[in-house]
Amino acid sequence: MSKGSQKLRPVERLTDQRKEQAATELARAESELRQSEAKLEEILELRQEYRRQLTADGAIEAGRLRDFNAFLTRLDEAIVQQREQITQQQRRVHQLHRHWLKRWGEHRTIEKVVERRAEEERMEADRRERIEADETARLLFQAGQRGLLPGQGGG
Repeated sequence: MSKGSQKLRPVERLTDQRKEQAATELARAESELRQSEAKLEEILELRQEYRRQLTADGAIEAGRLRDFNAFLTRLDEAIVQQREQITQQQRRVHQLHRHWLKRWGEHRTIEKVVERRAEEERMEADRRERIEADETARLLFQAGQRGLLPGQGGG
């Protein structure tokens, strides 16, 4: 007869796979977020460097100043877009973290049920063994009382 805990093993494996998949998705999203944050830092540093160059040059011709300002404007737009992307990625990481916690909880619940069932089955098997051992001892005792055991000379 199949044991209850063994019947639940496929469910336990499935919840473990789902938990691991959620963890992988979360790790990927966190990595993408870190990359986006690093890209934002690069853009901010580039903007700061161009700003320094603009002020360090002192007198600058109008055309070059206009080009500098146009470039700084494009950098500012890129900064805004990058920050928006980071905000969206932060939301996604938060959502995936909640999803992973849910999957982890589901897996942990099934894991506990399987452990509890397996423990109950072990206890039941131990109980059956004790009953069988007690019955064997009782039968041996009775046989000994009646002189039915080999070597007792009764038979």
